Amino acid sequence: MNNHSELHALIQLLDDDDHEVFRHVHDKLKSLGPEAIPALEEVWSADLNSTTHERLEEIIHEIQFEALRDAWELWLEQESPDLLTGAFLVAKYHYPEIKFEELERKIIKLKQNIWLELNYSQTPLEQIQIFNQVFYSYHGFKGSQSTSDFQDFCINQVVDSKKGSAIAIGILYQVLANELNLPVYGVILTRHFILAFCKRTLLEFSTEENNEREVMFYVNPINKGSIFSRNEIKDYLEKMNVSAEPKYFIPADTLTIIKEMLNYLIDLYGQQNRENRVEELRGLLGLIGE
Repeated sequence: MNNHSELHALIQLLDDDDHEVFRHVHDKLKSLGPEAIPALEEVWSADLNSTTHERLEEIIHEIQFEALRDAWELWLEQESPDLLTGAFLVAKYHYPEIKFEELERKIIKLKQNIWLELNYSQTPLEQIQIFNQVFYSYHGFKGSQSTSDFQDFCINQVVDSKKGSAIAIGILYQVLANELNLPVYGVILTRHFILAFCKRTLLEFSTEENNEREVMFYVNPINKGSIFSRNEIKDYLEKMNVSAEPKYFIPADTLTIIKEMLNYLIDLYGQQNRENRVEELRGLLGLIGE
């Protein structure tokens, strides 16, 4: 819609008491798609009555969410959906304006800083110690003690603020490690997320019964990358009163990790009684499937 005055005229009808009028205006504005968002946001920031303001805000959100669903479906259509894009799309639900290229540029810079210090002739343990030194000590990344804020699960915020939940810090750690050809992969525990350093990349081994044998040691992403063994996972599961199933010791695939992140957010919004957010996130979760 190029006619700015026509756009304003439609917006003025958003607070109309006639449901049919409102529905027509709602559908017309929504049909404009993402290209109209800058103009809608410009009007949204103007002096509007509360009803018009709330309804316009909701229309902008609906347009952004439909665009996100489209991007989500394209990501899932990939033969091997990548972890960084998945985490980016989760963050984009909360920060619709973020750009993948900007996030990727910051991650490449982090990767280069770590690469300069790495020595591939060193042992895996020594390599991880160097990784940890640059990631935690030099750059100052740390786990958040509280996971009651959605920002703790958004990878763009983690990169900028240097703190986040175990799963968000863990995803960033895995992305960087894999970019540096280190076979580090996420492992999902009950209410926790850790990392496993493996003998080979996931592309080189795939059967579940062999996965655990591929793990050399585990890494805690929110305790400065501290190293621990299988026995400590067993102790943790015992304390949580959870059976020591094989899935708690082996690397999870990309879709399983992103599903876990969505489940954290669904729980978070459920606790806040924000059912509209819960419903939308469940919709994204449903697109991944079992």
